[in-house]
Amino acid sequence: MRRTPLPTGEFRSEFLRFGGAMIATFVSTVLSFSVPLVIQVVLDTVLTNGEPPPFRLVRRFLVRTDAISVLRQSLFPAAFAIVFLVAVGGVLSFLAGRWSAAGAERGAGRLRDRLYAHLHAVSLRYHGASSSGDTLQRCTSDVDTVRKFFAVQALEIGRAIAMVVVAIPVMVGLQPRLTVIAMGVLPPAIVFTVFFFLKVQSTFTASDEAEGDLSSLVQEHIQGVRVVRAFAAEPRETERFRQKNRTYRDVTMKLLMLLARYWALSSFLVIVQTGAVLIPGILMVRAGNFTVGGLLVFLMLEQMLLWPVQDMGRILADLGKARVSLARIGEILHVPVEDQDPYLNGAGTARPTISGAIRFERVSFSYAPDMPGVPPVLKDISFSISAGTTVGILGATGTGKSTMMMLLARLYDPTGGRITVDGVDITTIDRKWMRTHIGYVLQEPFLFAGTVRDNISFARSSAAEAEIIGAARAAAVHDSIESFREGYDTLVGEKGVTLSGGQKQRLTIARALLIGTPILVFDDSLSAVDTRTDARIREALLAHHATVFLISHRSTTLVRTDHLLVLEAGSVVESGSPQELLRSGGRFARIWELQQGDAYDRAE
Repeated sequence: MRRTPLPTGEFRSEFLRFGGAMIATFVSTVLSFSVPLVIQVVLDTVLTNGEPPPFRLVRRFLVRTDAISVLRQSLFPAAFAIVFLVAVGGVLSFLAGRWSAAGAERGAGRLRDRLYAHLHAVSLRYHGASSSGDTLQRCTSDVDTVRKFFAVQALEIGRAIAMVVVAIPVMVGLQPRLTVIAMGVLPPAIVFTVFFFLKVQSTFTASDEAEGDLSSLVQEHIQGVRVVRAFAAEPRETERFRQKNRTYRDVTMKLLMLLARYWALSSFLVIVQTGAVLIPGILMVRAGNFTVGGLLVFLMLEQMLLWPVQDMGRILADLGKARVSLARIGEILHVPVEDQDPYLNGAGTARPTISGAIRFERVSFSYAPDMPGVPPVLKDISFSISAGTTVGILGATGTGKSTMMMLLARLYDPTGGRITVDGVDITTIDRKWMRTHIGYVLQEPFLFAGTVRDNISFARSSAAEAEIIGAARAAAVHDSIESFREGYDTLVGEKGVTLSGGQKQRLTIARALLIGTPILVFDDSLSAVDTRTDARIREALLAHHATVFLISHRSTTLVRTDHLLVLEAGSVVESGSPQELLRSGGRFARIWELQQGDAYDRAE
């Protein structure tokens, strides 16, 4: 199975910052090893008249500067040297942390931008099949996990490598035989760390997925809190949350237990190794083969060497978590964009003038064309309308009314037949160009957290105040807006929670009318308004001279259209003017009689 490449390009572009941080870390590490050497010079050479440390560069420095004589008169230069080395090392560590944090933040920012743009570019099919809570977690929590790794743990890896590279030569120079003993812990520690890394990765994946399920459930409940309250389903939904929460807790506890076992065993190895070095070191000092200062410095260096070995487990654990997060992010980024979706018929580049003449030619569509057992939603749909026509669409739930309009907007493409707009096959038209010529009012109105003005002018942010008010008047919502304390500056709240259903519906209608597109689609969007407001909106639509599709279950709305399509089981069973269909005594005539209580000859 081919693995999805990890999306690290945004962080690789910060090479200079990360490279500078690594160099500063290396120099800081070298300076940290210089401090024990200063202490050894004081203990073994200044205070006891012994030999200086067995390092050529150190000996040359001591001879050329006559440092030994100076230190025998006063130890303040040694103290100053230690403070200076620590201070410079601290400044370099600060710079390394700052550069790595800046690089990580910039990389994470670009990754978020890329994710957001990609989610807008993928087809509607992906959004319909994915969990919004899980997608949200990948774009926030997973990106933050990766950011923290590059900001902190990547630097820790560089510091650990620098410590090992610097410590081992210094320790060999001090006492080769003791170094062999000190290195004894490395092979088992490395094997144990690699085993731990492989084990913890799968646990991190399970924990991340469990957290995603929990986030999805919370988001779902927040969105549907009114439904939960209306059906008094709080106990059942609370139990569902508890089950998800228990799963997340159990997986996370398993992860924490793995971390605890690693730290306990690695700490035990460090203690054993320290004892294994201390005992023969003391014997060497007693035998005169090693100095007290040398042993003290060697033990300090060994602790510096053991720290990265012990910390490597935590670093690798965070690396495993970052890899899991990067893989989850990569799964989104490698979803084909809309123009490359195998279920869509190419990108389309044409940008013709669109007036609104539409023709469906034996159009069929299935949401799962690769699954033979799944029946198509639309079957052999054919009709033709001229520009400026008002078309009514009637049909039971699930007959494909909304799907027809989605095909027109190129949110999906037909699996059979073709659709033309002004004689041009829409699969050859640029999708964005096609959508900019369609004003779409959804069945479920969606408003953004902002003002009334912002929501009406969402698709035309440059619209003048008079145009916004004109669209609101046409949608029969201006008077309601004027009754608000803040008028058009009233905050509607997320999803319009501060408005009634009819007000939200009319605001979305005003938003579509403001665009002034040649094609308007009303997907059962007049259902939340009364019949008088319905009539006012339909009269206003006549002034727009657009091709209008009205999907509705209300016969009084459909009877005023120019052409009516009646759908049943994904097929057009009646087509013609409403008056012709009423006289034919077919399905629409029966619905009219059921809703109005009168036959057509008395309704005229």
